[in-house]
Amino acid sequence: MLGYVCNIMFICAFVTIAVKAETLEDLKKKYMDIIIECTGDYPLNAEEIEQMKAKKLPESDNAKCLLACAYKRTGMMTDKGEMSIEGVKEVALKYLSNDVYKLKNAEDFLDACQHVNEEPVKDGEKGCDRAALMYKCSIDKAAEFDFSE
Repeated sequence: MLGYVCNIMFICAFVTIAVKAETLEDLKKKYMDIIIECTGDYPLNAEEIEQMKAKKLPESDNAKCLLACAYKRTGMMTDKGEMSIEGVKEVALKYLSNDVYKLKNAEDFLDACQHVNEEPVKDGEKGCDRAALMYKCSIDKAAEFDFSE
């Protein structure tokens, strides 16, 4: 079941540009390793896993904080609990510079989701609420920017 969660979370387009890896397979493995590490602190139950398989974010703090944990460890979120726009753009440039189409889509995608840093959250630097906003935006916008694989 954990594999399903990893696959659903991998849909988040930020992941395709934020973790340093040589190949897409390396990227998926590194991200899965990070998710597994984070589930040690933020386990999900079977119902929550099913919700994520359906691209729905469970309401539990564990689900939101699992995302924050993964986003922070991949550099997509700052230690202050905000989406790292510049950090993700820098990595996108580094790893997508050989594909102008993907690089442009990544930049447009980030522009479309950067508003999450302006949204009010209740947990501040912890980042769980903002991670939920990042996840929702990524699911909502992935197909629009051709990141829905």
